[in-house]
Parts: sequence; structure tokens; C-alpha cells
Amino acid sequence: MQLTDERDFVVRRWSNLYELDWFILAPVFFLVTFGLFLLKSAEGGAYFTRQLLFLLPAFLLGFSTLFIRIHFWKSVSLWVYLINIFLLLAVLVMGSSALGAQRWINLGFVKIQPSEISKIAIIITLAAWFSKHQVKNYFDILISGLITFIPFILIFKQPDLGTSLTFVAIYLGMAFWAGAKITHLLVVVSPVLSLIFNAIGSIVFSFGTVQINNKIIEITITQYFILFLVFLLVWLVINYKPWKSPWTVLLLFLLMIFNFSIGFIRPILWSLLQPYQQCRLTIFLNPESDPLGAGYHIIQSLLAIGNGGFFGYGWQHGRLTKGHYVPAQHTDFVFSICGEEFGFIGSVLVLCMFAIILCRALYIAKNSNHQFASLLSVGIFSYFAFHIFINIGMSIGIMPITGVPLILLSYGGTALFVNLFSVFILLSVSWRTLPRKIF
Repeated sequence: MQLTDERDFVVRRWSNLYELDWFILAPVFFLVTFGLFLLKSAEGGAYFTRQLLFLLPAFLLGFSTLFIRIHFWKSVSLWVYLINIFLLLAVLVMGSSALGAQRWINLGFVKIQPSEISKIAIIITLAAWFSKHQVKNYFDILISGLITFIPFILIFKQPDLGTSLTFVAIYLGMAFWAGAKITHLLVVVSPVLSLIFNAIGSIVFSFGTVQINNKIIEITITQYFILFLVFLLVWLVINYKPWKSPWTVLLLFLLMIFNFSIGFIRPILWSLLQPYQQCRLTIFLNPESDPLGAGYHIIQSLLAIGNGGFFGYGWQHGRLTKGHYVPAQHTDFVFSICGEEFGFIGSVLVLCMFAIILCRALYIAKNSNHQFASLLSVGIFSYFAFHIFINIGMSIGIMPITGVPLILLSYGGTALFVNLFSVFILLSVSWRTLPRKIF
């Protein structure tokens, strides 16, 4: 993909506003409005008014981006990144806490959540970096990975596991679009896969115990971890042909040692997570094992969605919703309200609206001949797709509970600002870089 000069962008003026991409606008308007209806039902409507107050300024902020040239975001990407890091550090130093997490900065009249702002900030930063540096080797992957890792670790320390994982999804999507090979990405994510595979399956070897923070931790490896290491080694040998260079042999050897080490210390890393995080990551496999504790959220969400049947109980008539049986129904489990009150039909309609937005984002990315603009679109696609998949997966019990809200539907002032800002960035890319209106 060739990067073109900004003067080659399609010229847009106020009179061209009718050419905005309605394949994005229409589903977004529907979802935002539908989200207000869901919040009116949730928690007795306590969050409806607050979300409504956030909506107008969030819309105006997003709308203003239509009149900012795309390359402006590229020119200020370094400042966006540095301000983002500053805000994340400020959270750790002086942030306010709630529910065991320190994620907000209290400005008196309002609280902001910098981890939400970080999502669009890292998209702008990575888009600028990848548009200037073609991904040719692992050094390019390393630098871009480091750019992502710094805010990732600052957010993970809050702790906010869900947002941290969002950064991984954004990075992988944008790196692949920028030219990274599947082999490159497999190497990048192999340590994470080592952690996962050494957490499942039967224990094959035990290397004794260690004591950390007054906890006795057994160091073990599983059969799936061993199988993954064998697969990784075979994959690397086939793709890199180490017999051609002694340096390749050394690098592959170090990579295998690193992956083994990461998997080996998995029990220690697991012990560093908060107890509630450990429960959330495992309870979805068998929520009935703790129906009144860690599994309660998933069980009640499944009951609410199943209760709705084909057509649902009707707006504000959901039995489990009105009875407040579903925890966090205004944020993490807002989809359960949709399932109970609007049934299968309403749920499918919401999924269709999300699908239209995601498909359109990919269409814009593919058809824009401006690399920075295209990367922005892919970053927003990755961000939205991850949130939609994980949140709805949480609600129906196929994904662990990681605190990922459902874009445009869940309650959250900062999240609403960031979601609409991202939508209008996508609209701006479509408006300014596609050669003609396509409806």
C-alpha cells in the first residue's frame, strides 16, 4: 500500500456532509438509542440520565473531528502517546479507586477513565508508526510491540485486565494489516500461548514448590504445554530453515528457552493476579461449581437471555432485569437485558448492527489508498470487534469475565466519548479518503 500526500485526499466541505457514510451512521444511531432504552431498564433507570447527559457533548466532540484533516492526527501522534502515558501514570499515583481497582481521575465534577482514552490513543500512535515504518523484520515488530507494551502494563497494574487485552487485539490487527507475517505474529504471541497451554490439561511434571507472599506455589508443566512447544519448534524450523545460518539456530534456541521459561513460571504469574481475577478467568468453564459466588454473574445472565425466548418480555418487563438478579447489568452484562426484554429477535438485530459497522470498517480500510487512514480504520475495527466478541461471549458463558463493556450500549461516560470519537474518525476516513459516495 502506497502512502500518498495529504493533498491527494478528497476535498470535503460543509456542503458535502450529506455524503457521510450512512452504513456507519445509521447502525450507530440505532445502537446508541437502543442502549439508552436498555439503561432505562437497568438498575431502575439510575444510569439512564447520566448517559443521556454524556451523549450530546460526546456527539459534538466526535462530530468536530470531521473537520480535522486526517494527517493532523498523524502529526500529533507522539504528543497523543505521551499525554496518554502521563494520564496512565497519574492514575497510579493519584487515581481514585472503586471495586478494588484504581482506574479513574477525579476532576471534581466528573471522573475520567484514562484507560478508555488509551484505546484510541494507541490506535492513532500505531497507525502513525506503521505508516512510517514498513514491517520487514522482527526489529520493526519489537519496536511497535514496545510502544504497545508500555500502556499495556500501566493499565494491567490498575488492575484492568479487559482493557489490557484490548491492546493486544488492536496491536495484532494493525500489525497484520501493516504487513507483518503470520509467522511474525505467532512468535510475538507465543509467550502468551505458552502461558495458556501450561494452564490447561493434566500435569506431566512437577518441579517442586516455592513460597511467594506467604503462598505455597507448585511449579508444574502440562501435556498441552509440551505439545505446543513441539508445534512451535516444528513451525519455526519449517519457516526459518535454521540449518542455513548459525545465527538463526541461536535465535530459535533463545526463543524456545524464553517460551519454556514463561510457561514454567506460569503458576507464579497466576499467583500475582487478584483472587477475583483468577475466579473470573476460570469460572466460565463451570459456573455451576460456585453458583452463589464467582459463577453467579454468568448463571443469571444466561437465565435472563434464555428467559426472553423468541420475542422477549417487552421493554421494562424483564423479570430478572427488573428484579436486579443480573449483576452489572448496566455495564458488563447489558446484553442480558436485550436478550430478556427483546428476545432472540432483538439480540439478532443488535448483532446485525454491529456486523454492519465492522464490515464497513474493513471496507473503508481496504478501499482507502492512504496507509495512515487505512490503519486507523483497522485499529478501530480491531477495538470494536474485540469488545463485541468478548462482551457478548461473557454474557452467554463462552468467554471469561474480563470487565469488557459492550460498545455504544454499556454505561460509561469516558467510554461513550471514546466510542463516538472512534466512530467519527472512521466516518472522517470514509468521507475524506474514499473517492465517491457509496451507499
